[in-house]
Amino acid sequence: MLAFPLALAVSVTSSEAQGKGKGTEKGGQGKGQGSGKVEKAPIAAPSSKGRSAVQQRGQSQKVSRGRAGGNGSAASERGRSAEHMNGNAGGKTLPASAKASPRASVASASNRGRDVSRYARDLKMSEVRPPARRFVASNRPAEFMTGGAVAYAFARGAPDNAFLITPTGRDVWVRNRKGDLLLAMDDDRARDLGVWQVSPLNDRVKEGSPSFCRSGQGHPVWGRQWCLDKGFGLGTQQDIRWGTTRDIGDIIFGRRPTSGNLTRDALLTLLGPVAFDRLALHALTLGYADPLTGLWRSEASGPNVLFVNSGRSPIAELVDTNRDQRSDLMLVALRPW
Repeated sequence: MLAFPLALAVSVTSSEAQGKGKGTEKGGQGKGQGSGKVEKAPIAAPSSKGRSAVQQRGQSQKVSRGRAGGNGSAASERGRSAEHMNGNAGGKTLPASAKASPRASVASASNRGRDVSRYARDLKMSEVRPPARRFVASNRPAEFMTGGAVAYAFARGAPDNAFLITPTGRDVWVRNRKGDLLLAMDDDRARDLGVWQVSPLNDRVKEGSPSFCRSGQGHPVWGRQWCLDKGFGLGTQQDIRWGTTRDIGDIIFGRRPTSGNLTRDALLTLLGPVAFDRLALHALTLGYADPLTGLWRSEASGPNVLFVNSGRSPIAELVDTNRDQRSDLMLVALRPW
């Protein structure tokens, strides 16, 4: 299997992903069920959707990454995603996947080559930097998840003082060095996150495509999916590649935004805690240290598009193709290792 940041699981090679067309399933997808406690046993790969990898962890625990989903509480929340991080003792390997076992999500793919494996990274406990180590080894799901996400940020080169993990009552908070809150998660939310299956897109671009498609920035109003729907393809943007998923459960935009620019708190209200937590964990595993913000685009015709960013770095793009306030598909930013 191959999953990357704590809330996403990469499942197919880029040659298999076209990224065109509308999403067809909207209700009940990606609903996870938490077991209620963390077992001291090796992580077993969960089914393709829903269950949190934090449900099972062991003495030879592993760290893996997951994603974020919709709204709700505990096992009833929509569109949950799970990132697995199992704290490991000694020199055991920490799988970099949202699935419980490394590379499980691509085990059935015909070609498990560089297209998928370049987004995976296994960490050994000896590679986890001291500021995250005790959290990765913790039996608390929230500490384990946040510690694992920060461990991947450190592995991407973030300095030791870039993040501060602070248990606060039932919650575990992650702040950046300026004190901005990036993520607040309790054990129930960590246990029930679930996963999104993401297929990396190829970066081939049709000759004569608009410059914003070739650059990977996408249409200034309709976003990156517009380039895919038109058949132009989508290029790369610095070290950012893109993946796509329609396995996003039932993400309902909580309230139509009155402003194009959304603060962290406004984005949390719009997406709900599950989807927000998954995306926030994903941003951490990419190494980004700014709070998530949103940009809402809605014109008289065409889809509603929500752009999610961490500072100037893109994280995801959610598209409501028929303007019913439900996300039909999502593009997710990927960074190769």
